[in-house]
Formats: sequence, C-alpha cells, structure tokens
Amino acid sequence: MIIVQFSGGLGNQLSQYALYLEYKTRGLDARADLSWYGSAQPKTEGVDTRKLELPLLGIEPGKELITCPAGYEYYGHEGGLGRYVRRIMVGPAYFEQGYKFTPQLLDVKKGYVMGGCFLGEQYIPTCEALLRQKIRFTASDSDYIRSMKEKIESVNAVSIHMRLGDYLNNDSLYGGICTTSYYKKAVETIRAKTDNPVFFLFSNDVVKAQELLGIDGVIPVEGNTGDRSYLDMYLMSLCRHNIIANSTFSWWGAWLNGHEDKIVCCPETLLNGYDNGIVYCKDWIRVPS
Repeated sequence: MIIVQFSGGLGNQLSQYALYLEYKTRGLDARADLSWYGSAQPKTEGVDTRKLELPLLGIEPGKELITCPAGYEYYGHEGGLGRYVRRIMVGPAYFEQGYKFTPQLLDVKKGYVMGGCFLGEQYIPTCEALLRQKIRFTASDSDYIRSMKEKIESVNAVSIHMRLGDYLNNDSLYGGICTTSYYKKAVETIRAKTDNPVFFLFSNDVVKAQELLGIDGVIPVEGNTGDRSYLDMYLMSLCRHNIIANSTFSWWGAWLNGHEDKIVCCPETLLNGYDNGIVYCKDWIRVPS
C-alpha cells in the first residue's frame, strides 16, 4: 500500500491527487491520508487555514479518492505498539526533494509519500489524459460565472493571476518573484505574440492587484474568494492564454487550459531559496522579474 499525504491548498491538493492517480494507473494500491485537514494542520500565524477542496472538482473521498484505513494516517494522537506495527507494515516515508521533481517518487511501491508540491508533468507520464477527464468543476453555473465565461470565450482572453493575501506575509519565500515588472513584461510578451488580447485579472485581493498592475483595460474577476476561489481556477482554464503567479493554484489554471495554441508566461522560479528544477511545462515562456 502507498499512502499519499494530502496537505495545503487546492493547487497542492491537485498535485497530490495527480501523483495518487499515477500510482493507481500503474495498478498500485494507493490510498489518501486526509488527516492534515483535521488536527494535524499547523495553525501558523499569517497563513490561510486550508480545507479539502477536491470535492468541488468532482474528486470525492470514498469514490475518486480512496482513503487509507483508520489508524494508518502518518500523523495522529494514537501511539503505542499498534501504531508502530502499522507504520512498519506500510513502509518508509518518502519526501519530495526541495520542491522539485524527485524521480524516486515514481518508483515507490509501498510506504508513505509525504505531502509536497509534486509540480510538473514529469509526475504524470501515465495518467495525464485520465487526469483531465477526472477534474470537473462543479457549481460553475451561477449567473456571474456564466456571464464571465461568455465574455472570456468571446474574445482573445488572457488570464493574469496575482497571488497576494498570505503571500505578502512571507517575503523571504515568495517575495521578488512575481513583481510588477514581471507582470508588465509578461503582458508585453503576450501582446507581441497574439492579436487583440483582452486581459482578465484574478487575485485574492483584486483591488490591490489592480493598483499594483497599473494597466488600463484589464477586466477584474471578482467575488471568487473563500469557498468559491476554485472558480477562479475554472475561469483561468477557459482563457486562451495565461500569465501565472508562482503558485500551484496558478499552475493548474494554466495546465487545465485546453487550447492547443496557448501561450503561458511564468516566472523564472517558484520559491526563493530552492532549486525548483523543471516545474513548468517545456513550452511555457519564463519571464524575468
């Protein structure tokens, strides 16, 4: 049995599900450890509390996501010999190395695979097509979402995603990557490569994002915060082209974009202080900060 630990926000959850599905596609007995979304989730000041959001994309525990047997979770309050024996039965713990592609994770046959970014198409060589089929955005038929969908599909739409909120509380990790200069260079890149682009701005703080961006004619996408934030990913995926942030949420919005001629602009790195390797798809354009 391989137990994949799920943690973090929706972008991370999708990455973890993708690796879980890769194991399943290879005929392995993969299970999901969802205990992080209970008492195991760290309550760090300045970091948003996370919920399991995969069901909003049609990935339901017990159906598309088979959970591990009770008591087999990696974290928990139960101790003693019983828990020790179960851990021995499952196998060792495996970790992603420095937020970059770790080939050894594709060779795991049993053990715990601890929650990581798992970002990049290298993690899904077998299940990519199936993964696209599995992800279904539910409750995307409100009047506002429907009208925004129509606007996006009627023009040469380009999404701009600016991750603010909790990203502003950890400058050492996230700062200096997706700068105002980065976004303006990315906009110039898109304008040079496509005709009549119309830019749609997505952010967890749209007002501040508009101020920082300082570009006229950008259409803000509003109201998709909290439990509705996944709808931003849905609308970003409908755009013809994407300018993404250093965010797994942003990465998945661009990856789910099904246009064959899409242009995706991405920052040169994902996180400060790490060699992120090849997390971006090979045809995406890296734009300097």
